Amino acid sequence: MTLIEQIALEASSLQPKTQQLVLDFVTFLKQKEQEALEADMDAIITENLPAWKELAK
Repeated sequence: MTLIEQIALEASSLQPKTQQLVLDFVTFLKQKEQEALEADMDAIITENLPAWKELAK
């Protein structure tokens, strides 16, 4: 059984209000991952901006 299948199985036995909390938490975690990715991308851009400006000449 995959991890996602285990999560679905466990969540399916919860009350609907608790299932909504689980979904809200997953949404929150996805948002945090997206923000971390964007921060990493911004850092890469900032670190390499002088080189990219030079290459653009």
